[in-house]
Amino acid sequence: MRGILRKSASPGYSHMRRNAAGSLNPRKKPQQRRSRDTIDAIFEAAIHVLLANGFDKTTTIQIAERAGVSIGSLYQYFPNKRALLAAIVRRHVGGVVDETIAACKSVHGQTIEAMCATMMAVFVDAKTRRPDISRALYLPTAAVNADAIVKEESSRCAQAVHDMLITASDAKFDQPLLVSSMLIASIVGPTRAVIEAGGDRSTFERLKLHLTALTVGYLKEVSALRCRAAASRV
Repeated sequence: MRGILRKSASPGYSHMRRNAAGSLNPRKKPQQRRSRDTIDAIFEAAIHVLLANGFDKTTTIQIAERAGVSIGSLYQYFPNKRALLAAIVRRHVGGVVDETIAACKSVHGQTIEAMCATMMAVFVDAKTRRPDISRALYLPTAAVNADAIVKEESSRCAQAVHDMLITASDAKFDQPLLVSSMLIASIVGPTRAVIEAGGDRSTFERLKLHLTALTVGYLKEVSALRCRAAASRV
């Protein structure tokens, strides 16, 4: 009987372990200050180990040791390495987007140059405040389905940029949501390239100016296209 029970329980147990190994969702969210401090320590340790070892050679044991917590404590919150890193991506990207959205809201009704200068300054600062985090999180993009996380957060950001652009005092746009998505896409790639190249603070400050020039030029041209199209229909 004991052998039969062991045998019948084994497939279910293996199935649970396979599900845990493949899940990208955290097991639970920290509720108390002490738990949040533990999560912060685990996140910091994960960034350090990821940069030192790369994604494939990073293990949860290494992360737990670096964080000064037991592996059991880590597994209370995250079923595997991929779920842990996905949580870091969500926090980092979500934080950048939250700051960018706030910047967009602060310049409603202003010129497109003022809008772009404010948005680029806040976006670059948010991305480069901890460039080590940005560099580390570029490594496991496919493994943690980071593209899906970025896509979701980019949609939030695009809506905020749209809401900003339709209030511009010196420009009007056809399909402003498309314009917003194009604007966001145009700044993400150059910012990543500068971060991955190991840019310093002075480089990041110049990046703000370049991105402002890029986006202002784009918005002026798109607005001018609208005016030319309207004139041709008269």
